Amino acid sequence: MDEPPAAGMMPHYREPVTLALQSSARMAKPSLLDRYKNKILILAVLLTPLACYGALKAIVNNRNDVSDWLPKSYPETVELRWFRKHFAADQFILVSWDGAELGEAHDGSQDDPRIQKLADALLAQKLPEKAGGGQAFTTVTTARCVLKQLMSPPQDLSRTQATKRLTGGLIGANGKQTVVMATLSADAAANLKYSVSQPKAGLGLKKWPTSPLYKALEEAGVSRSEVRLGGPPIDNVSIDHEGEKTLMRLAGLAGLLGIGLAYWSLRSVWMTALVFMCGILSAAVSLAMVPLLGHRMDAILMSMPALIYVLAVSGAVHIINYYRQAALEQGNLDHAVEHAVAHAWRPAILCAVTSGIGLASLLTSDILPIAKFGGFSALGNFTMLFVLFLVLPAAMKRWEWKPPEYLAMLAGKKVAKEGDESEFGAAGWTRFGNFIRRHHAMVLGASMATIVVLCAGLPRTTTSIDLLKLFSEDAKLLDDYRWFENNLGRIVPMELVVRFPRETQYEAAPENLAAGQKVDRHTFFERLKMVERIEKSVQDRLGAKGDDLIGATMSAATFAPDLGGGESGIGASTYRGVVNKRLLESRKELEGSGFLKVEGADAGERAGDELWRISIRVAAFHDINHGELVNRMKAAVKPVLTARAASVDALEGLSQRRQGQPNGAKIVALRLPESKGVAEDVVAFISSKNVTAQTAAVNLEALSDEQIAKNLGSFDGVVLTGGYGAHDYERLRKASIPILATFESASREVDHDKQVDHGAAEVDVVYTGVIPVVYKAQHALLQSLISSTWWSFMTITPLMMFVCRGFAAGAVVMVPNTLPVLVVFGGMGWLGIPVDIGSMMAASIALGVAVDDTIHFLAWYKDDLRALGDRSEAVLCSYRRSANATLQAGLINGLGLSVFATSSFTPTQRFGWLMLTILVAGIVAELIMLPSIMFGPIGRVFDLKKEKKRQPIAEPGSVTRRVDSILSPLDRRRALREHGASLKT
Repeated sequence: MDEPPAAGMMPHYREPVTLALQSSARMAKPSLLDRYKNKILILAVLLTPLACYGALKAIVNNRNDVSDWLPKSYPETVELRWFRKHFAADQFILVSWDGAELGEAHDGSQDDPRIQKLADALLAQKLPEKAGGGQAFTTVTTARCVLKQLMSPPQDLSRTQATKRLTGGLIGANGKQTVVMATLSADAAANLKYSVSQPKAGLGLKKWPTSPLYKALEEAGVSRSEVRLGGPPIDNVSIDHEGEKTLMRLAGLAGLLGIGLAYWSLRSVWMTALVFMCGILSAAVSLAMVPLLGHRMDAILMSMPALIYVLAVSGAVHIINYYRQAALEQGNLDHAVEHAVAHAWRPAILCAVTSGIGLASLLTSDILPIAKFGGFSALGNFTMLFVLFLVLPAAMKRWEWKPPEYLAMLAGKKVAKEGDESEFGAAGWTRFGNFIRRHHAMVLGASMATIVVLCAGLPRTTTSIDLLKLFSEDAKLLDDYRWFENNLGRIVPMELVVRFPRETQYEAAPENLAAGQKVDRHTFFERLKMVERIEKSVQDRLGAKGDDLIGATMSAATFAPDLGGGESGIGASTYRGVVNKRLLESRKELEGSGFLKVEGADAGERAGDELWRISIRVAAFHDINHGELVNRMKAAVKPVLTARAASVDALEGLSQRRQGQPNGAKIVALRLPESKGVAEDVVAFISSKNVTAQTAAVNLEALSDEQIAKNLGSFDGVVLTGGYGAHDYERLRKASIPILATFESASREVDHDKQVDHGAAEVDVVYTGVIPVVYKAQHALLQSLISSTWWSFMTITPLMMFVCRGFAAGAVVMVPNTLPVLVVFGGMGWLGIPVDIGSMMAASIALGVAVDDTIHFLAWYKDDLRALGDRSEAVLCSYRRSANATLQAGLINGLGLSVFATSSFTPTQRFGWLMLTILVAGIVAELIMLPSIMFGPIGRVFDLKKEKKRQPIAEPGSVTRRVDSILSPLDRRRALREHGASLKT
């Protein structure tokens, strides 16, 4: 008997049945296992506490930050780190509850008293010593505090004006509901578990201490059940929490499933316990490798130990079944463990290599959690082999186990052989295999047609990394976000930073400033006014009056006096001068608001540049792609930058024409009647330079040359804002109207990726925050899916060519293994299901796991082809032998990995469902498509070489007994009749 047990998962390279008898003399002396089993077990006992300590340390250090998902070299992550260096304000939390409302009294006496209590308590909180012991929150902002600031000098706004500025940010639409916004310190942001995490029991550890956030809530009298929390740090700790929940849930379910599968296969409590210990030890070692190599756990990596556990349980059951087989072959237990190891090591390593390649292919991903999952899972897959081939055999050697069938054999009872018709499913698989053989062309054609249709959905594949879709619908975080959007406003942050280089700034008009040089420099008032115009343009296009994708925006202009419009004249100029002086006097307060910073000396050539922050709140629940949102925001900002460039061009041209400063000149900004907005921006910029400017809606096509000269001749020049063509330019020149600037030329100067220098450094805008990082990750996800799957295919294929001993055979045999992946993802494309992180992980892993069954089938096929000499009969015989094992192995792997589908963390849940689906599709491909290929003309690539076919493999009698043992009576008679001559020779 040389068939591996039906529950085996790895292929079995069979040696002749007489192997045990021939080697019994060699096994008479003590084997290596005999001599070293105790030392191996002692070493395992000593190392197990270290592995468990490392595993617990890995779990404790679980930390998630979406901004860390991309490599540090990516522009998006570089810009986010740069932003956080200057503005810590994207590390903020929002705290509110039903009833957190402002009263009518201006002094706040009618406000919910818990609001101010919470603000005071937050500022007083300190971090635990483990997290640095410093202050937990650097600033705490309440609506009442900001209202008082806005209603006091120098702003002097009315209550209505001040409330309007804060609506959607700190105050709800009803004018009462409010929120407390707290900014985390650097130490608190780096230790979110210790600063804002909810108190809970640790994973096998003592209970986590109450964080400063929840201490403050307790002191303010706000219960955990009523509090509403939001902000990037809350997102990250929620991912931490979901990852830990995933580990706890998967550990329990995977443990129960492993024990159940082991007992079902082994029917032994002791062996089941041994298998369970192997799985636990393998998972612990894989976890311990994470901190050992200097990395942190994350929510995605939390799924790794369950994966390693399932693979270890499967491998351990396989080795123990080989032990049972060896005991029956030998008739005794002497060196049965050694024989089991000798039989199992080669297929086990091949399967580990293919699975490891599939996992390691994820290292090509630019999404760091995916790359870490692939790398550490591949490492755990190989360290698992040390447990399976050292610890498990040593334990089996130390504590001898007598399998039930071995005891039955000693008692003289009949033990079922693999070729007996009583074997479960053998007759059914024979009939099904014969059906495929008779209709192989039809089966293959139908399979290919189905595949072509489904694969046509691949171009429709989309990707999605929506932070809120990482959580199940009933998650508290999503419930809180819905509450915030309904009662307060949108809270997902995106940041714009307007950079004014040092060369573009001046606070007065020094006499030594050369003529024409001052026009591209801006006073403090002008810089703030430009920030306000950018903020307004974004709000007009993407806010409630536009696409309704964003909520409130905040900038330094929120805390400044009324800046007025873009009026011309002496009165407007005087007002701008007065406000500019007041702004300079309150500059420190504006810098303290967190919306204005100046580059320090460490910035090199950028030292002295001003950075004006515009904070935008984006809708949490929307269907728009993050990339589209970023692009729309750029489209909203660019007209303001273009207007500024056109204004500078116009003023410089005017200065050259007048050979001095353009003070007192008159300029008109022409626009087509249907266009609005940009001309007003030009007027605002030009008017700030004491130049009279106005807009005019003019369709030049409708005017004669005389009318153009009459209407525009009184101006010193015109600025064409857009929509005008070369013919219009020619008519203006013909009428002697100076064209000072055009939007077409100015637009070319304004490029968000490469600024065009026209005499001085340019004002530019940086788009940053978590949203651009997520967009980049979303874009990288599809590329990672393609590259990792391709890399996995290109590395596994040569290995299969080696196993098949042929280039063509290896290429053909990969078809059934790659198509389940393509079919499933093509189906997702047709159904409109986006690929997320969990889907990405499933593709390459499934490819590595799926080829295990192919190796198993080919191992049988090669031996049967040598024995029978006929490809068709060998395929049928191998199919009958391996179909049950293929089905069971696929179901064991699929069911084992399906525990991931119970996770409340959506990527892990998607990973579980897809792994189950892909592996089931793989079973169909292995049991239907592969035999249809091998039965047909293409199957000739699997024929043995002629010189090998002529080599006798055993004595005639042993071949007859071999055929007799592996075929059903009907097939046995057919084989003897068709191949009788060759068998007799």
